[in-house]
Amino acid sequence: MTSKLVSLCTFLSLAAATAFAAEQNPGYVPKPVPVQSDLEIAAFYYPGTDQMAEWDMVETTLPNIKPLLGWYDEGNPEVIDWQIKWAVEHGIGTFFVDWYWDRGARRLEHWVQGFYRAKYRSYLKWAVMWANHDAPGSHSADDIVSVTKFWIDHYFSTPEYYRIDDKPVVLIWESEKLDSDFILEAAAKGETLAKGEGAKRALSLSNQIARDAGFQGIYFIEMFKRPYTKENLQASKDQGFRETTTYNYSHQAWWRCKDKDAKGTRNRFSYQCVEETVAESWKEQADAGVLPFIPILPTGWNDQPRSFQKATVIYGRTPELFRSICEQARDFCRQHGIKRIVLAPINEWQEGSYIEPNEEYGFAMYDAVRDVFCKKPEQGWPANVTPKQLGLGPYDYPPMVHPARTEWNFDASTEGWYRQPYGAGVLRVRDGCLHLDTTRDDRTKMRIKVAPFPASEYGSFVVRMRVRSADADGTETTKLYWGTDQNALVQNLVLQEDKTAALPVKADGAFHEYVFSLSDSATWKDRIVELWFDPISRKNAAVDIDWMKFSK
Repeated sequence: MTSKLVSLCTFLSLAAATAFAAEQNPGYVPKPVPVQSDLEIAAFYYPGTDQMAEWDMVETTLPNIKPLLGWYDEGNPEVIDWQIKWAVEHGIGTFFVDWYWDRGARRLEHWVQGFYRAKYRSYLKWAVMWANHDAPGSHSADDIVSVTKFWIDHYFSTPEYYRIDDKPVVLIWESEKLDSDFILEAAAKGETLAKGEGAKRALSLSNQIARDAGFQGIYFIEMFKRPYTKENLQASKDQGFRETTTYNYSHQAWWRCKDKDAKGTRNRFSYQCVEETVAESWKEQADAGVLPFIPILPTGWNDQPRSFQKATVIYGRTPELFRSICEQARDFCRQHGIKRIVLAPINEWQEGSYIEPNEEYGFAMYDAVRDVFCKKPEQGWPANVTPKQLGLGPYDYPPMVHPARTEWNFDASTEGWYRQPYGAGVLRVRDGCLHLDTTRDDRTKMRIKVAPFPASEYGSFVVRMRVRSADADGTETTKLYWGTDQNALVQNLVLQEDKTAALPVKADGAFHEYVFSLSDSATWKDRIVELWFDPISRKNAAVDIDWMKFSK
């Protein structure tokens, strides 16, 4: 009887809150009601779902984690207003947004562009987390000038941009790439720079440009990937970094876990390992001193939507374990006088690192952040209202359209092909070719779903492309994968390697035609519905595909 009464009271309370929200904001996202915290709570935000193809990877592998916003259009300002509302009503005041720049080419800007059109943007701060996955040779003094001017011209002067000590904040991933490229650039001019001096020069140049533009400089935070030793931290400080943090602790947890063999294996272990050991990591960072650091609260990991059988799976994640991490972080920050934390991350859906409200846990993860770190108002917490309760949405991307074609010329678009995360960066058309830069040796690079066509009508697949790689050793291959209406390419989260054809590939920078013989393959049958293509089994390669087609 008691449980029924509690459920009824909860229902009536939610119904009243929903009615009030609808009355205050008919037809739109209700106005945010921020809650307060003694800490600055930030969150890493990955704007990785710029098209339905990205959500498709999640929907076809882990559909139970669907966001409460649906398979949402991430650049839609109304969607972003919901994200802002839910964040600030749970104490999250800043997003550190993954941001991509490669010699002037930018990608995954849709969220930031949508943010600046959002009605409630003044409630949330944001900062660039330069996800510097660029290939060697991408960085130069001219490029640092260009990227810094872009930040200044588009972001730094806006009131929504996050500052520390009145300096705009920029976080940098893989600063060692800046360092090595600046060292090489100096060497080409007859100058010798020691390790670390390249990054120091890059950050100093960027700071000077900001000062010349009227700012007090830039507050650079390093996304630290090395062991937290005094020597490593002093090197970062000497380069010009003011603070450090990391993106995700979860992988380290296995090695720290005292009874790890009872909690799984290195690639599959319990989230309990994370909960039990993350405070050790914070203490290690605090004890090292030299630079302040921002403790991260790891949100888990499961990259099956991207890696299938090669995935690292951290299972057993629960709101209770995450709440414990929050409580440990609160106590640690009090003991060490730390004023900032970061949730790491909140929406890496494809990697299983998410706490944004979803069908799996509802608001439970966000509620844990709010309950542990924030001050409860006298009138109680703001109600967790969803679009569905107010009759708003849906905000989903349109369903994927699978092209009815067996030939691609790439004259004006990618023609339905999209990148395979981990395998390639952005796919773009350049000079009449589909261009991509590869990022991993062991991952396919691109994929497409097509309108079904009979395999029996085609005996080969022909590609004209050129590949450039300074690291090629002659063992590289190019490979085609296929899935059918009777035999999926991925089954039970395992990639079926028997539905492939491979050839040696030349990485000499010249165009070559490659003819894949398919008719002799026992699995080339039924109706083809999906294709994956790997131009080269090598990272840091540049690929230009002129055309590809199935042939009789």
